[in-house]
Amino acid sequence: MAGDAVERARMSQPDVVTMTGIGKRYSTAKGDDVTALTDVSLSVRDQETLAIVGPSGCGKSTLLRLIAGVDHQTEGTIQRDSPDGGFVVGYIFQESSLMPWRSVYDNVRLPLEVVGRSDPEAIDELIRMVGMQDFEKAYPIELSGGMQRRVSLARAFVHKPSIVLMDEPFTGVDEFTKEGLQHELSRMIRELGATAMLVTHDIEEAVFLSDRVLIMSPRPGRILAEVVVELPKERDPSMRSSIKFFDAAREVRERVLEIHQVGQADPAV
Repeated sequence: MAGDAVERARMSQPDVVTMTGIGKRYSTAKGDDVTALTDVSLSVRDQETLAIVGPSGCGKSTLLRLIAGVDHQTEGTIQRDSPDGGFVVGYIFQESSLMPWRSVYDNVRLPLEVVGRSDPEAIDELIRMVGMQDFEKAYPIELSGGMQRRVSLARAFVHKPSIVLMDEPFTGVDEFTKEGLQHELSRMIRELGATAMLVTHDIEEAVFLSDRVLIMSPRPGRILAEVVVELPKERDPSMRSSIKFFDAAREVRERVLEIHQVGQADPAV
């Protein structure tokens, strides 16, 4: 019953991104043809967070690049929609990727410069949301790794993007810091009414941050399963010890294991 209610609420929202029959092939330096993705169809609805999990090399990050428009599919179509008619992405990379010659304030401001807008209030608000208001003039070299990640979070949301794309955003961060950053990111998504898509190898991270988790096959990547996360929209760290959290994480892990076992038995999968 609860899952039905979650799905009905999700279905009532318009799609921000719709991918239909996506395929992606490329040639290696040796001239070999590689199929990265085949027949991938998915949608991301307004104010939804969608997580993608799957083995390394299955095309998860390729999906993000296709949505961002920095790479192009070989087959299929991608429809991008935005209420104001202008589709803009925010991106959180595996590394903080801050400009070392720019201060915290100027790093957060960068996406606004790219889209040709000025919004000092948004910059101040995002810096405050990530707790960096006392470090606006600091440079990345003066910040800890966790502080750099917080700046990258603020930068991804400052220009009010149509969707925030997150490519394993907390790779290499210690568990204590990572859980804190995950909570801050979840709060930002909720309070800003953002739409987001997350690629991760971390099943608990996928469950904590997302409304749905899609599970991909080994290369060539396909969507093989979906798990709806039946948790309240407001995610609190205490939820990590709840029965519903464990149930969702267990279901994702079981689906991943099933796919892995089938793949070993049938290399074509």
